[in-house]
Amino acid sequence: MEFELINFCEFDKYASKAYSLIHNEPESKNLGDITLVDEKEIADFNWMVGGSPCQDFSVAGKGKGAVWTCMNCKDDEGNDYQYNPLEVHYTKRDKCPKCNSRNIEKTRSSLVVEWLRILHAKKPNIAIYENVKNLVGKKHKYFFDLFINELQEYGYNTYYKVLNAKDYGIPQNRERVYVVVIKKELDNGKFQFPKSFKINNELKKLLDDIVEDKYYLTKDEIKR
Repeated sequence: MEFELINFCEFDKYASKAYSLIHNEPESKNLGDITLVDEKEIADFNWMVGGSPCQDFSVAGKGKGAVWTCMNCKDDEGNDYQYNPLEVHYTKRDKCPKCNSRNIEKTRSSLVVEWLRILHAKKPNIAIYENVKNLVGKKHKYFFDLFINELQEYGYNTYYKVLNAKDYGIPQNRERVYVVVIKKELDNGKFQFPKSFKINNELKKLLDDIVEDKYYLTKDEIKR
């Protein structure tokens, strides 16, 4: 399927360069930090694909989730006031719900809110969101349900499923939750996730037999 890339968002300069080389796209299409992107200046598009940092949802991370902390007010115990941004309606999300301050500290995984902001503004026909399996686990399911409810309020139907890369031809055991988002007026209700198939690749077939020393960590680096 052919498509034209309108823009992409990548904060890391090396990842941006790698993306451009792999997909033969100019780096000038990179909008950079999504928190600084003005959605009104982006050209219209039909598809939106992406995710948000997974560290705060991941089992290996600290498990903070998408928490916002107001730096200007306190809770009843005297700590900086914390809240779930998806519990605040998207029309009022730019301010602390308690004191109306805009001085807010955000976890990395709360960039999902920025993904929602762009989606709501541009209203593409279809969107795909991806994150770690733990997002639909017991600890973060409440946040995920809020996410799904907001998408439905925008006028979308949603379908989600945990898929493993090893079931789709990639030699890696990598489980991720995928959310497919379709405008209600365009959805015929027949969407189904692709069926898995037997892997034909093995990791050893993809790795080079001889690798230059510069790609290995030195003994001192390993020790450090």
